[in-house]
Parts: sequence; structure tokens; C-alpha cells
Amino acid sequence: MTRTEHPAVIRFPVIHRLLHWVIMVGFIALAVTGFSLKFGSQAWAQWLVALLGGPGWTGYWHRFWAVITYSGVVVHLGWLIYFKAVLKGRLTGPQGAFPNGQDVRDLIAHIKYFLGKGRPPQFNRFAYWEKLDYWAMLVGMNTMGLTGLFLWFPLFFSGGLPGYFINLARILHLYEALLAVALKFVVHLVTAHLRPEVYPLDKSIFNGRTTLERMQHEHPGEWQEWVRRKDG
Repeated sequence: MTRTEHPAVIRFPVIHRLLHWVIMVGFIALAVTGFSLKFGSQAWAQWLVALLGGPGWTGYWHRFWAVITYSGVVVHLGWLIYFKAVLKGRLTGPQGAFPNGQDVRDLIAHIKYFLGKGRPPQFNRFAYWEKLDYWAMLVGMNTMGLTGLFLWFPLFFSGGLPGYFINLARILHLYEALLAVALKFVVHLVTAHLRPEVYPLDKSIFNGRTTLERMQHEHPGEWQEWVRRKDG
């Protein structure tokens, strides 16, 4: 097949690509600075803290990247409101990112397919694992943001809440960070970039483009919707 027969189509607009870069860079910076402070007794952490200018500067950079990263989350939430209220887009339904009953059916069908007992499911714009990845990140970032504020301004929050809320925030912040890093550096990398079809990198989130051939193969439900809109 030639490129003419399978032209590129835009799957991710510019704002999504920019936000992906912001949150990707910010997430890595938060993981490096946060774990360096938490595990300061380890040699690797001490080396990183020294490289960043000491504990004080490491804490500063952690908070700086927290603001940058969560700003990306706020912009994304604002875009969702704009998409729904102004562009009259649909956040739910077959092509939306909100989970629904079809995702459960797709998961069951996928397991059967892996066991050689059926055909692969006809995924729409977002497969069930992509929705899980998205919502885990969105909920996790808000959890990290809230607990991070408690740790950043403990005197303010302890003025109106029992002191154990600060300890609870510290525990939740750490374990949510561990969960987020495991999800992103293992699950996300494997499902998004290490699949045989796109290895070693899925470029679509960076350049925004995919091909009709790939859309038809990986997201046939989205492809059918694209054809319907084009013909309509």
C-alpha cells in the first residue's frame, strides 16, 4: 500500500499534544525530585539531591514542577468544558473517554481472543486500557495535587483540620506517587509504545497523526465513524 492510498489523518489536536509534553516532562521531574527527597538515605538519591543544589533546591524544583504539571491538568479540564459547552462535543458515548458497558464487553471479548476463542473486539476511539490509563492519570494527578497542597502549607490546613490530616496526606502522596510511576513507566509504556505494531514509539501523540489503515486496524469503531462523517 502507498501513502496515497492510506493518507494521514489528525487524531490528536495541537492542544492535546502540547499538554502531553507538559505533563510528561513534569511527571518525570516530579518523580526524580520527589523520590530523591523521600529516599534521601540512599546513595543515588544523595547524588541527585547534590546535583540539584541540595535539599532546599530539590524541594523548590519539586514544587515548581508540581505547579507546571497541575497547570496542565487545569488547562485540560478547561478544554473539556470548552469542548462540551462551546463546541457541543460529546464526552460520553462510543467515541468518548468515559467508561461504559461496552468497555467491559470489550475486555471479556479480548480475553476470549487471547485464549483463541473468538474475534478481537471492535474498539472505538479509545480502548478500555486507554481509558483506564487516562482516568488513572487524571484522578491520580488530582489526588497528588490535593495532598501536595497539604504538605506545602501544613500550618494553613492544620489550622482548620486535625493534625493527622497532614500525616494522612504524606502517606497518600507517597503511595499515589509509587502507583503513578509504576503505571506510567510499566503499563503505559508497554501498552502505548512497546506493542509490536508501533515499537519502539507511537508517534501519534507527538505529531498528532495516524493513518486510515492503522485506524481501521486498531480502532475500527472510530474508523467507521470517520467514514460516516466523511460521507455525510
